Amino acid sequence: IDPDNAAANYEEAKILNALGRTDDAFVFAKKAVQLDNGNKWYKKLYADIAKATGNYKEYVKTYAQLVKDYPEDLDFLSELAFACYFTDDYKNALKYYNKLEGKIGVNEMLTKQIAELYNKTGQLKNAVEAYQKLINAYPDEKRYYAMMAEFCLKNKIPGKAEDAYKKILQIDPQDPYIHISLADFYKKSGKPELAFKELKKGFSNTNLGLKTKINLLLNYYSGKLTDKQKQQALELSEILKKIYPDKNLSQAFYATMLYENKKYKEAEQVTRNIVQTNNVNYAMWEQLLFCDLNLSLYDTLITDVDTTIDLFPNQPVPYLLGGIANFQLKQFEKAKKLLEDGKELVVNNDALLEQFYSTLGDIYNKLKRYDLSYDAYDQALKINPNNALILNNYAYYLSLRGINLDKAEKMAKLAVSLDPYNQNDLDTYAWVFYKQKKFKDALNWEKKALANGGDSSGVVLEHMGDIYYQLGQKEEAMKWWKKAKEKKDYSDFLDKKLKDGKLYE
Repeated sequence: IDPDNAAANYEEAKILNALGRTDDAFVFAKKAVQLDNGNKWYKKLYADIAKATGNYKEYVKTYAQLVKDYPEDLDFLSELAFACYFTDDYKNALKYYNKLEGKIGVNEMLTKQIAELYNKTGQLKNAVEAYQKLINAYPDEKRYYAMMAEFCLKNKIPGKAEDAYKKILQIDPQDPYIHISLADFYKKSGKPELAFKELKKGFSNTNLGLKTKINLLLNYYSGKLTDKQKQQALELSEILKKIYPDKNLSQAFYATMLYENKKYKEAEQVTRNIVQTNNVNYAMWEQLLFCDLNLSLYDTLITDVDTTIDLFPNQPVPYLLGGIANFQLKQFEKAKKLLEDGKELVVNNDALLEQFYSTLGDIYNKLKRYDLSYDAYDQALKINPNNALILNNYAYYLSLRGINLDKAEKMAKLAVSLDPYNQNDLDTYAWVFYKQKKFKDALNWEKKALANGGDSSGVVLEHMGDIYYQLGQKEEAMKWWKKAKEKKDYSDFLDKKLKDGKLYE
């Protein structure tokens, strides 16, 4: 009826915009403004749709006109400032945000925006002054000092960051987070001793909850820890244990830090107390088993494994540790049963499965079930072809039986390349050559084993004697056999070799 009705065009634009048809809405909004250029609501809608359709030039231009026509409407001024920021016109954005601040006063939101813009335009000093203005307006608001500190720390102005943190401490010495913030600051500033000092103060503050402290500690000491960091974590866990003596969480954390610091005896005692009062925490049971293992308490380990398996029958690790304990006590059948059962429980954990197969390989060999032993080693090497320990053991057992010596040589060679200063690997490589009757090669590698700690091994010393005997140097052989006799780990043939001056195998 009336295509030039400004209000009708405006309403049509509103409806189309609400339906998401912004391109069509832009046409009607533009016409409404053209028909009635003095209506601020028409202009506002036009500007907003211009932004939605990517017509940023019209978006900025229209709000600039609205600010000019309605200087007291702060919503228009705020939108114009944002429009300039949105279109990367930081200079004018700063101009309008500062103008807005002059009208409504200093507040947190405006300060952050102004500081960010100063930072983007390379005016770092002005950015700091913007935060200082906020602090001056609200001198008792701790959060604003924290904002200043965070900004300065991020932008490598450590002096002002430290001053801001210390001001928080001055305002509220019992602030639960200030010492944690200072610790983080000193850590990032390359001052670990000061960082740890502040962290201890923060952990001693009872206003900060136990779970929060432990989460902070886990974040603070993330990644691979040095021995010193482990000692520090233990000291902090002792503070938590003292403040929260009746909390299982603080006791468990203390036990874990003892374990991480290789204080296995103390860790075993604390961990055992924990599982006796709360037997549903599997992690603590597993830690107890590893304490037993590291203390070589194999009988105790077997008892604890049985209890753990009763409580958590689907966890594979106790079966592995039980197998290892029985292996050490030469209870090979029991070890085999535990490992065979536990292996079936491993899910999506190749490293753990590798350990099962490796240990089974050793146990099957002790039981003289050689084919099963070799198959277990092969399975382990499929998972990790570069496991030097398995390569060494597999090669050595093959060499002892004098079978598959070419395969044994390849495995022994790889083991040496992976761990070139390991006397066991070097001795195995030498012994494979010995079994191949390559006695000069054997002597060369046995000397390397000797130079890398083999002089303390009866096996290496006896092997040296055997090699010299095969090379026709019987007096030299006797000398090395006598040295082997002074050690513990020599073969059952050594006494006969010494008595008769002959080689027995």
